[in-house]
Amino acid sequence: MSTTSRQYWSMSETKALLNIWADENVQQKMEGVCRNEEVIQFMVEELAKLGIQRTTTQVREKLKKMRHLYKTVKSDGRKKFPFFDLMDSVLGRQGGAEGQLGASETPKCDNAQPPLAQPGDRSHSTDSSGISAVRRGNHPGFQRVRSETHKRRADNDTTKEFLTAMTECHRQWLEKEQEQRREEWEREAKLRREEMRQELALRREEAEREERLRREEMEARSKDSELLTSCLMQIAKLIAKDPAAL
Repeated sequence: MSTTSRQYWSMSETKALLNIWADENVQQKMEGVCRNEEVIQFMVEELAKLGIQRTTTQVREKLKKMRHLYKTVKSDGRKKFPFFDLMDSVLGRQGGAEGQLGASETPKCDNAQPPLAQPGDRSHSTDSSGISAVRRGNHPGFQRVRSETHKRRADNDTTKEFLTAMTECHRQWLEKEQEQRREEWEREAKLRREEMRQELALRREEAEREERLRREEMEARSKDSELLTSCLMQIAKLIAKDPAAL
């Protein structure tokens, strides 16, 4: 077995593969087909649409392993197998574990030629160019699986759009909150500047009032000094004119 066929499959990838395999239309295409390479290729393409990159060999080997696990659990119910119910819903109605799981588990035909189309058989219908509906991908079963895949893609796109919208709303809310905080800070700074301006004005007025009081006091003292000086000069003049008046 090549190393490419041993690639690890997660639980979600295995479930996706089995969901595609369990589709009724896919099972119908696999019944009675000796070499179902087209169906395996279809499953590979459907997995790729889900972001799961696998080769036809890897898909075939994985389905073979799932069939072996199912047969083991079927014979010994004590073992745990998370996909037993899903596989049993298909293989159980096909007579046990003999349902179609992959090209490597189907008998090989003597001739590699595909079965001839019967009248009224839509599964092998061809157009004027001779291309079958299966190869064109127009079979109803394939269209159904693709429709479901497209629906899941649409749901994923809707989820991405919702998350993008929520992220944008959150970003806008943060910007608005920052703007409001900035406006609040500016308003508080303006109030503080106004308070400081008023306080400085009050201090200046108080200093001017004290300075005016000091000048008035000095002027009053100066006047008192002049008056005293004038009185003393008059007294001196009187004494000079009439010393006996003392």
